[in-house]
Amino acid sequence: MEEHFKREWGMGDFLRFVTPSILSIITISLYMVVDGLFVSRYAGPLALAAMNITMPLFSFCFGIGIMVAAGSSAIIGIELGEGNREGANRHFSLAFASLVVVAVTILVMLKGVGGERISRLLGATDTLLPYCAVYLKAFGVGLAVVVLQIFFEFFIRLDGKPVWAFYITLAGGFTNILLDYLLIVRLDMGLHGAGVASAAGIGLSGAMGIFYFLKRSVSLTFTRPKLDVPFLRDTVLNGSSEMISEIASGVKTLVFNLVIITYAGEKGVAALSIIMYLYFMLSSLYIGLSMGVAPVLSFNYGARNVEKLKGLIGHSFRVIGVTSLVTFVLTWVWGGQVIRLFAEGQPVVTAVAEGGLKIVTFTFLINGLTIFSSAFFTAMNNGKISALLTFLRTFVFTLGFVWFLPRVMGLPGVWMSVPAAELATLVVCLWFARAYGGVYLSPGCGRDLQGVTRA
Repeated sequence: MEEHFKREWGMGDFLRFVTPSILSIITISLYMVVDGLFVSRYAGPLALAAMNITMPLFSFCFGIGIMVAAGSSAIIGIELGEGNREGANRHFSLAFASLVVVAVTILVMLKGVGGERISRLLGATDTLLPYCAVYLKAFGVGLAVVVLQIFFEFFIRLDGKPVWAFYITLAGGFTNILLDYLLIVRLDMGLHGAGVASAAGIGLSGAMGIFYFLKRSVSLTFTRPKLDVPFLRDTVLNGSSEMISEIASGVKTLVFNLVIITYAGEKGVAALSIIMYLYFMLSSLYIGLSMGVAPVLSFNYGARNVEKLKGLIGHSFRVIGVTSLVTFVLTWVWGGQVIRLFAEGQPVVTAVAEGGLKIVTFTFLINGLTIFSSAFFTAMNNGKISALLTFLRTFVFTLGFVWFLPRVMGLPGVWMSVPAAELATLVVCLWFARAYGGVYLSPGCGRDLQGVTRA
């Protein structure tokens, strides 16, 4: 693994390494889309709206997992680059044990608080409340296990086996889709069936991740975990941007739901759900690329291989540029047809979603760069800058625009807030790139500069 990470990569090498990661995230987003498609067509738009109401809770749980996975994998990747395999294994085991505790805590809290009370807190109306409660009851185990699934995917890639990470995701996604058909279409179980199918898919992926590290791992193995408070602190700090990003996604969904209900009612929330499915599926291209290249960036930062870092960044920008243009054109031309797959026979939902997507589509020209920028600073063990970018992107720019623009433009202002926030974030990313480029891409970069980069 070390020699493969160190040697110079051409574009072909780069694509071979990051493509499994991209396909993994696309698979996750695709089976979320298929969930929504089955629910929308066989359980109705109110059931689809209820799934969207519960999404902030999923974002919170997923955020905890990705915080620990991204934060710890950056540190452990640097340790592997320095040749400190014993420390890497010790920290890997501690990070896993921490997430097991988190998963158990999530299950206990879900049981104690209850689905209806949680749904109320998430903004469910009286009409949507019973739908939300049914879905949460069925999907509760999935909310806990997802923190372990995302952890395994990060570290299998760090172990130099991105294809294995893709296989694990693919198996979970295929299981989810198969059970969606059996439970929703054949057995008419509606939202309950959708929740069971999603939880089963996530559970299978998690089980396969455990099997990999017990039987197949090359560089990382489980050892007896030993408490290391500085490591846990650095993990949380470094991964905080990813956690903030997911929490921000949940908060954004919550706020958008409340605003859309004001302007377009429950069917407006269904339209928002469709747009969010498309948004996440296309954004997953950039998320997957960033997650795929991150361990290689961390490794070469630890190994002080500046030329390899520059090459990886250049390859990433070229792929992002081409992908941005392609996704924009495809969404602009064929987005309406995709919406009608979800909203067949629902003219109100279709009209609202098509109008919103025409505006949101411009986001795809920008958000690849903002997603990669945040992931880059995390990979460099600079969680503060990464967290700041994420905080500004959502809590300042997105929420600021979604509060202001609808007051001026009405419903179109809700959709306009998405590309406006991405554009504002891009300006900040460019400023940080200019300020920190010399720190990370000059001779002598590496862990000895950690105090500078985290200041």
